[in-house]
Amino acid sequence: MKMLRDSDDSIVSIAAALGYSSQTAFAVAFKKLTGESPSDWRRHKR
Repeated sequence: MKMLRDSDDSIVSIAAALGYSSQTAFAVAFKKLTGESPSDWRRHKR
């Protein structure tokens, strides 16, 4: 979450840096945890 909030890196880059095989895999896991997609969460937290 810190990477999404504090950087301008793309969600694809963040997903790869965290070891996810795809943006989709990251988005599914993120939404399970937060209830929002990574892009929606980023918009609301900035």
